[in-house]
Amino acid sequence: MAVDPKDIAALTPKFLSTVYKHFKNDVPDSNWDLKLHLGVAMLRGFLQRGKHKTIEKHQKFLGKAHLPSSPSVSVKKAVVPETCRSQAEDIMAGLLSGQEEKVGWRWKDDPMKQSPLKGEWVETKNRKKSTAADRVILYIHGGAYFMGSAAQHRFLIQKVAKAGAARCFSIDYRLAPQSPFPAAVVDTLAAYLYLIQPPADAGFDPINPKHIVIMGDSAGGGLALSLMLVLRDAGLPQPVGAACWSPWVDLYHSLPSIFSNGSTDYIPNGFVHKASPANPIKDYKNVQERLERVQYYAYNSALSIPYVSPILSDDLGGLGEIFITCGSGERLRDESILLAHKAAKTHPEIFNCNKPGVRSYPPTKVSLNVYEAMPHVFQLFLFHPAASDAIKRTGAFIRKIIPEPTNDASSCSSNSSFSSPHSSFSSPPCHKHREKDVSTNLNVLKQKKSSSSLSSIQEYIDEVFDENDDNGEINYFSNKHIDVKGNCKRVNDMLDEGTLREWMNMLGKLPDLEAHPEFMDI
Repeated sequence: MAVDPKDIAALTPKFLSTVYKHFKNDVPDSNWDLKLHLGVAMLRGFLQRGKHKTIEKHQKFLGKAHLPSSPSVSVKKAVVPETCRSQAEDIMAGLLSGQEEKVGWRWKDDPMKQSPLKGEWVETKNRKKSTAADRVILYIHGGAYFMGSAAQHRFLIQKVAKAGAARCFSIDYRLAPQSPFPAAVVDTLAAYLYLIQPPADAGFDPINPKHIVIMGDSAGGGLALSLMLVLRDAGLPQPVGAACWSPWVDLYHSLPSIFSNGSTDYIPNGFVHKASPANPIKDYKNVQERLERVQYYAYNSALSIPYVSPILSDDLGGLGEIFITCGSGERLRDESILLAHKAAKTHPEIFNCNKPGVRSYPPTKVSLNVYEAMPHVFQLFLFHPAASDAIKRTGAFIRKIIPEPTNDASSCSSNSSFSSPHSSFSSPPCHKHREKDVSTNLNVLKQKKSSSSLSSIQEYIDEVFDENDDNGEINYFSNKHIDVKGNCKRVNDMLDEGTLREWMNMLGKLPDLEAHPEFMDI
């Protein structure tokens, strides 16, 4: 889709002024090179200009805009059956029982369900030649819950697929404000059910949840964690882990970095758009009306529901292993850091993990990587060394939690079956033809002498991830600070207890926007 010439004309002065500022050393962060400075300025300008367009026009443009795929990448379209979505709806209805008033709308009657839930498989064409493992990434795109598409994020997805030697399945979940919460969660849950129990004509066998990583960026990262909570709370099989880039997990904007990092991020001061049929905020210049619904994704009354703001869950334990990447210069930095501490239960006394009469889960294993000076989802800037390093580390995480299989049949581990009032699932069978495929792939690897390559990859994984502490016990919390070149500067820095308590007290409350009028600026 062609770019609007008016947008190019409007952003040209921004381009020139950014170049001038950079060479005058007027840079938001001294670690930024000119390319990154320009990238952040242009993206901020695009999002800022988008506020003066209707949501419908913004969605239409971003839904079609995407970069072409590499010739080495295979893209196959798919449709998730409505039976999966109906199943997901029943599960969500059970979890949200008694909270219908907070949700705020008749979500089961959403007319947008008339459109099929579309997805696509993305993988490198030589994947089976480079690995004997069947790794599957369920990728959930970002876009503040109201914009973006699977195709738009394909240029990132294909990079992660290659780094993790995996195949990715991504979907076009329903967008807000036409379909607020829980529509997006229902659609992502439907996609997960589709993977672990596909219909006979899906073209693939049921996928072992232990071979699935849920991944997302920004709002997609928040959805990934919401889906993990849904699966845990509903008693469904958990995926082996989740990889989240700059996850948006606090829709209250409670924490300090939302304001303190405004100059080093491209996220604008609040997402608002001009009046349109889809827009619940009819007058985007009316501050009071905007405060009555601060997010397009959910009504104010629903922001405290953990499946909307995962960081507000009473207990973030009992989940698959989580890998989180964020930038020290982004507005959502603090919520990534606090979520990592809370999930790993680094300070149980602060996070009230043992409430009387409430089930307590074991700590979730979390790896947190904070990149110096980087903005929100800096992986978008593929030209930058930090972006390349973050993608490489994400791939290493995926390879680590879904390792290469051994020759014996024990590598096909079974999953415990479960049942619910809505459905009954069982583990995917360990098919003989799969064992044959694994054996064939291993022979191909040997013939091509690629075992040395796999060995070097394993050495990198061992170097990046510290599995045990000095006493041989599991490290549930790992925190690395990485510089702009991708070099690890500091390891396992712990946030002090005073700051953790202060941030915990801030959660679940809208910030003082009168004290920060810049956040409501157009």
